[in-house]
Amino acid sequence: MRTKEEHSSCCEDKISSLPEEILIMILDKLDARTTVTTTILSKRWLDLPRRSHTFYDLSIYDILPPRYHRLKKIAVETKASYEVVKRTQNLTDICDKYDRYNAIKDRSEQWMRKVRLLTPILQRYERLAMRCYVKRVNAFLLPPDNVQRRSFQKLRLQTFWRPGLDEWFTAAVGRWGVEDLEIVVESPCKQFGFYPLNRCQNVRLKRLLLSNFCHYYGTPPLFFQRLTTITLCKGSSRPHLVYDILRDCLQLVDLRLRDGPYSRAPLHVNFPNSRLKNLQVDNCDIFKIYLTSVPCLETFACRGQPTKLRYGEVPRLRHVSLNFLETGYAYTGEHDLVPRKNTHSLSKFFKGVPPPVEELFLQLRGHQMWMKPTAIISRLNNLKKLFIANVPMDWDTFWIFTLFAAAPYLQSLHVHVCPLSTK
Repeated sequence: MRTKEEHSSCCEDKISSLPEEILIMILDKLDARTTVTTTILSKRWLDLPRRSHTFYDLSIYDILPPRYHRLKKIAVETKASYEVVKRTQNLTDICDKYDRYNAIKDRSEQWMRKVRLLTPILQRYERLAMRCYVKRVNAFLLPPDNVQRRSFQKLRLQTFWRPGLDEWFTAAVGRWGVEDLEIVVESPCKQFGFYPLNRCQNVRLKRLLLSNFCHYYGTPPLFFQRLTTITLCKGSSRPHLVYDILRDCLQLVDLRLRDGPYSRAPLHVNFPNSRLKNLQVDNCDIFKIYLTSVPCLETFACRGQPTKLRYGEVPRLRHVSLNFLETGYAYTGEHDLVPRKNTHSLSKFFKGVPPPVEELFLQLRGHQMWMKPTAIISRLNNLKKLFIANVPMDWDTFWIFTLFAAAPYLQSLHVHVCPLSTK
């Protein structure tokens, strides 16, 4: 058996007893994420000066064990399968809702039973991980006032929702002077009043990414007016929140919307005083986008389901990228899913005033030919370069000639045919 002296020597923290110069050398060899974890070891490690890193990525998923990720994947795939069948059966409609639901009732109950069994296990892992994560981030962003001031440009926080999240945001922007901030909340969208930051001096924040984390309804805080790049993901990209930002963020030049929730209302971009130059809509369930008045807009990109586009006052629009995927399915009543017949006219993407586009990138994909070869009323007189990517081999290409006829001054045409169609 070990003696008392041997046991105390084994449990002794010999690393913290090293000279301060050696500890600083150790910290300088570590990456930014590992450096942050050392702040919870002891008070001495917390007060040590650190090399200035430009980017810190603090993610809750780095703490969660591998078993959590395996169970989470099973739950997500199970729930996604249920949503696919529910959507193809159009169960959200009133007409024949119960008849269609009864057709897949047994299958859906089997899926959801598995999800209900996994949910409490996943929640327990999340609670345990959040306890460690909160200590880690508090030691990093909310240290005592006598700790040496750090300066870093970019910070990314990926976490589950907790009441003190507003303190982290205020400390990162107001105390540490972050210029590029990303906050990803893995839960339903939460609202937060950013107004305490209006009292902070020398706010340097220029780029902001918010996912399921947004400001209260109404006018955004004053520091939003100095932002040049904003990315809104998931619940943060709802149309009314986008309107508030476009109206009040006078310096904004780059706006990106990602993975937005379903919205029946179209997205109207009508802001004559905006300086917006780049607008990107990525996988948002918005079926209509109206670019009514965006005088400074130069680049527009849209990816996801086929979306109706109407152009207005966009005199500087030169680059347009459209990447559409038709994923409609129909349920056969057995256990198979077959493609749903759903076609779109090419003129659907060029409504309104003909835009002065010089470069057009098109990528249209799907299980079957869904592009109707109808003539385009709008004349694309400024179009010089046309790139059409990944055209399935079994698609009819006559619609390409209709687009070619609408651009009389086209100088460059590139069509890439995909040898294997998407099935």
